[in-house]
Amino acid sequence: MRTPLASPLLTLLIALLFGLAAAGGIAFDDSSFDAFDEDEGYVDLFLDGDTLVLTFDEVEGSLPATMEGDALPLDGDFDEDRLWADDALALYGGLPVSTDVGVVTFEAEGDGEAIHRALLARLAELGVQAVEDFQSGGPVYSYALSHGDDTWRLGVTPVSDSALITVRVD
Repeated sequence: MRTPLASPLLTLLIALLFGLAAAGGIAFDDSSFDAFDEDEGYVDLFLDGDTLVLTFDEVEGSLPATMEGDALPLDGDFDEDRLWADDALALYGGLPVSTDVGVVTFEAEGDGEAIHRALLARLAELGVQAVEDFQSGGPVYSYALSHGDDTWRLGVTPVSDSALITVRVD
């Protein structure tokens, strides 16, 4: 007797949808940054419902971290409509940030260890539990993050003058 393939696929699709519904989100928000006026901004972290939001702003927040775009400030002739895309400042401004579905990676400038400590302190302030779960013996720190039913993965690679940070939905 032949089992229809549609039934197992439908079951898998429903399981994936319910699994994604319980997962938190991740976003990068640069809407408070004036790309036509500034070349450097500050990085911060917020929790908006079930979404961790990494922000890029002109005002210093909780993290001693900055980012600078190689092509910022943008020329006045630049078409402002292009900035609506999620990765516009990376693409057009040379900002060291990469976004993809469920993942944000960026390189923050400043004392790498201080950024690492401040990031963990900021997560604690937001009520996000960070548990170090993988020690590679090298410079990479890996954390399982959780806030209620929402979960993420955090990777931090601090070096002397910067930190590479990756946050993804788990």
